[in-house]
Amino acid sequence: MPRWDPPFWIGDRLFTAQDLELIRWTARRFPGLSRMELAYTLCENLPWKAPNGQVRVHACLPLLARLEAAGLVALPAKRGRAKPKPARLRAVALPSIEVRAALHAVRPVTVEPVPAAEQPSWDATMAAYHPLGYRRAFGAHQRYWIRGQVAGEARVLGGFLFAAAAKALAARDAWIGWSPQDRQRFRHRLVANSRFLLLPGVCVPHLASHALALVARRLARDWLGRYGYEVLLAETFVTPPWRGTCYRAANWLHLGETAGRGRQDRRHARSEAVKQIWVYPLVGDWRRRLLTPAAPPPEEVVADGGVDA
Repeated sequence: MPRWDPPFWIGDRLFTAQDLELIRWTARRFPGLSRMELAYTLCENLPWKAPNGQVRVHACLPLLARLEAAGLVALPAKRGRAKPKPARLRAVALPSIEVRAALHAVRPVTVEPVPAAEQPSWDATMAAYHPLGYRRAFGAHQRYWIRGQVAGEARVLGGFLFAAAAKALAARDAWIGWSPQDRQRFRHRLVANSRFLLLPGVCVPHLASHALALVARRLARDWLGRYGYEVLLAETFVTPPWRGTCYRAANWLHLGETAGRGRQDRRHARSEAVKQIWVYPLVGDWRRRLLTPAAPPPEEVVADGGVDA
């Protein structure tokens, strides 16, 4: 558990005693605000914004809840919320396509961000064909189309979604070398490949691993352009009986298995299938950038009053 006595890190933001006092003062001064309104107010006044200028409301809300649980701030009562409705799809899925060919026959293969106008079509296609269906992505995320040449025309062959990484994974965190504080500070620099689909009827050997290699080359750059910071490491999960063959062929690393609990299962009440954990470094110096720099050794004072370097 992270410590809430300042200073402490939340993502890339270091909170000081003055920040904590501002949070407590604002909550006392404006008791009529909803929690969402309070979070927006705090993000503007701290300030707490992403590199692209957007306020970090969805990081502030859980911070406020944890500070309340620790007895450090008094928050307004939660207001009743309507039961969330399933995501409404505003388009039809792309039709399946029959492609049985060698990889060279569909080259050049491209992996490109999905334009805003095509996102409903991507959502509907994933809902129709992916085993996990479609769920609205919250927070930072990026959709991609996979396109290849079919009868001389660039056609959609599949798609990717990259979104928030898992909150905690014992095998991943140990492999990186993370302390709980490092994980709290740097987890936003990881990204999860949460959807990967080749359309029904697409049978092109090695296409999956080739598409993974293409998206890995551009993912950090795309994230930087869209959100103002780079992601450094990608992860994904493979549920048996699938074995992650395409990830292995694309040089992803198999780290182990999950504990079989969902990311929202705080009370250990639900069990899920144990999944394989795969990761892929997106930049060369990823480990250094995911760890808190070690403090320099203390200087030793010698007898003559100088410093022993």
